[in-house]
Amino acid sequence: MKKFKRLLLIVFCLVFMPGIVNAASGSISVTGTSSAVVGNRVTITVTLSSSTGIGSWQMALNYDKSYLQLVSSTAESGGTNMAGFAPTLSGVKSKSYTFVFKTLKTGNTRVSVSSYLAYDFNEEALSLTSSSKSIHIMTQAELEESYSKNNNLKNINVTVGEDTYELDPEFDSDTLEYNVTVPTGTTTVHVDATRSDSTASVDGAGDVEVTEGLNTVPIVVTAQNGDEKTYTLIINVEDQNPIEVIIDGVTYTVVKSDTLLTAPATYSKATIDINGFEIPAFVNDATQYTLVGLKDEKGNISLYRYLDGNYSVYNELNSKSYTLVPTQFEEELDYIKTSVEINGINVPAYQYSEDSNLYIINAVNLESGEEGLYLYDPASGAAIVFDESFINEANQTIEYYTYVIFAFAGALFLMLILIFALLHSAKKKQKKINQFIQKQEAKIEATRKLNDVVNEVKKVIQDEQPEKTDVIKVEEVKIEDNDKQEDSTLVEPTESIEEKKSDEKEEAKQEEVVPKSKKELKKEKKEAKKKAKEEKKKAKEAFFQDEVRDAEGKIEDEIKRIENDLDQDDTGVYDIFEDDRKKKKKKK
Repeated sequence: MKKFKRLLLIVFCLVFMPGIVNAASGSISVTGTSSAVVGNRVTITVTLSSSTGIGSWQMALNYDKSYLQLVSSTAESGGTNMAGFAPTLSGVKSKSYTFVFKTLKTGNTRVSVSSYLAYDFNEEALSLTSSSKSIHIMTQAELEESYSKNNNLKNINVTVGEDTYELDPEFDSDTLEYNVTVPTGTTTVHVDATRSDSTASVDGAGDVEVTEGLNTVPIVVTAQNGDEKTYTLIINVEDQNPIEVIIDGVTYTVVKSDTLLTAPATYSKATIDINGFEIPAFVNDATQYTLVGLKDEKGNISLYRYLDGNYSVYNELNSKSYTLVPTQFEEELDYIKTSVEINGINVPAYQYSEDSNLYIINAVNLESGEEGLYLYDPASGAAIVFDESFINEANQTIEYYTYVIFAFAGALFLMLILIFALLHSAKKKQKKINQFIQKQEAKIEATRKLNDVVNEVKKVIQDEQPEKTDVIKVEEVKIEDNDKQEDSTLVEPTESIEEKKSDEKEEAKQEEVVPKSKKELKKEKKEAKKKAKEEKKKAKEAFFQDEVRDAEGKIEDEIKRIENDLDQDDTGVYDIFEDDRKKKKKKK
């Protein structure tokens, strides 16, 4: 409240009291970024200063709102108006305000101060001068285009103490590799690299530690636009007795100084004897590994394992460790929920399986501030980032093979059903085939019986006429093929009995006319008996011939019937081995 009253008093004095002649002076400066990219932020600082103590002041900041947007301000009002007074009677020599703007569009704009007044504690007005700040706003491409591309050096000097050593070849900004030789025992070389453009930066110059043999020093020059150029300086420290080693066709030199050698974490410093020289080395007590430094032809130094005069490349993997703070899980995981003890505190965790010794925890990384899942090993206390994608891929693979197994099982089941159906169908077809065979056997048996009948008839005829040459011949019935016709040969009688009787009557009438003797009559009677006997035999033969004809007719009918049955049954047998579609088509 007192400050407010004091400020009102100062304002009242400024308005109603007359000006003072020969007032003290002061200045208002506006500083900040001269150029910026659209969308970026620029900081402007307004400073009121005077050699006389300032008691109170009032200023206003002006800017174009189409180019700049105020983001923050340290003014009393939080805006662009600046008004205040000194906390002590002696006043203040300077007062600064900071304003942060966001650039809105490309172009040139200016930030300035107006309506400024200042008084000392003697209530005398200060004579103030004010400046302004111009800002060039551009795009990122325009900014990069304005950067310098010069990444050349003017010169390179190599000195040891007060001695300067010449480069080979002489320096030229377009020549990138140089050689220089320094005396034996040199451990430090000073490299001076002079840049051609003041906006460029140089890395690699200054004091450089070296060892005996070749030492490669890269000097990197970066232009303002980011373009880099590397000059390579090869410093040869003379070695009167180098120890050379050839590995895979490459020549190396044993490092005799530990200046450029760094011991791995689990190794301790030691020295070993190689060719009568004490060579710096590193030894691991657990593995008894011994490491020495070897330098290649370009001066690059690497550690190699040394054992009984043999050298092998040493490669060590250092896993990264994290500083983590365990936290609660934000959502449930699809694993076995459990807990793990960390530093004596039970922390919620998950496991892949009950047999797993690793735990999934949720934690915040204190280095990055990010929260995530980590895989924790209680035995070693180590933790690594948990990659769930691997588990998901494994689960997808398992799911895929599960589907494959089910599909295979389904196909196997269908195959079993098909095999059962085929077996059942084959059984039915076999039954039909057996029935067909039984029918054919029955027909063959019937044919055989008919042949037996024919043979019996032939036998009877042969018994009745053993001496006749015109015996009725009956051919046996043979069934060879379905298309073969049976042939039978029957001998028919030459004359019928009735015709011969009528002829005898006519002859008798003729003989009655002429009287015959007893001997002639007896002879004629004998001949008549003989003829009657022959006629009787002929009648009997005719009777048997009729029987044979009937039998042959029956046989022929039976053969035709069997052939028809065979044709029908063959069609049925063929249909057994055809599919239903062909079977139906054939029946139609």
